[in-house]
Amino acid sequence: MDMVDGRSENRFRVTMRRCYPVLLAALAFAISGCATTVGRGQTALRDGRYAEAATNFETALKEHPERTDALVGLGIARYGQGVYDDAVAHLSQAVRQDPKRADAQLYLGLSYLQRSDEGSAAEHLRAFRDLTKSARVTTQVDDALQLMRTERRLSPTSRHFIATSLESAMKSEQELQDARWAAAPYYGYYGQFFWTW
Repeated sequence: MDMVDGRSENRFRVTMRRCYPVLLAALAFAISGCATTVGRGQTALRDGRYAEAATNFETALKEHPERTDALVGLGIARYGQGVYDDAVAHLSQAVRQDPKRADAQLYLGLSYLQRSDEGSAAEHLRAFRDLTKSARVTTQVDDALQLMRTERRLSPTSRHFIATSLESAMKSEQELQDARWAAAPYYGYYGQFFWTW
């Protein structure tokens, strides 16, 4: 009896060794498929191809509805398309899942601003301001909030100006951070040059 159990155990091990690489490959393919879809969405979003970005993020969300990054990407794509109600819906869901997502807070605030809901816009722009670590972006948000307080009813031109200036400030800050991380290997992650830019 022990000999039969030994042979069965040995067959099981051999079978598992043969199947293990296949299982790993299938898992890697499944994970990379979603990551690739989100990555294509992010690239399209950066290039201003909002319809293509939205399609990629929708595909990713069908496969993995819990992906906050895909929800945020879809919300930003809808914002870029001028579909502010959809943007608010997706970004609100993302903020519920992760209230510390600065990009979700910013674009949710901007979406409310474009819908002429200055109260909700100010709430999310303040949340964005509190999450950002950039003094320059914080000042830009404070200036935008001040402008929103001083004008009784923001004109479409004022709303566009506020939205564009805040988006530009955030994108500039992101590009600066990307440049810092790219330069970090040359100067060391903990070097004074890296952290004092």
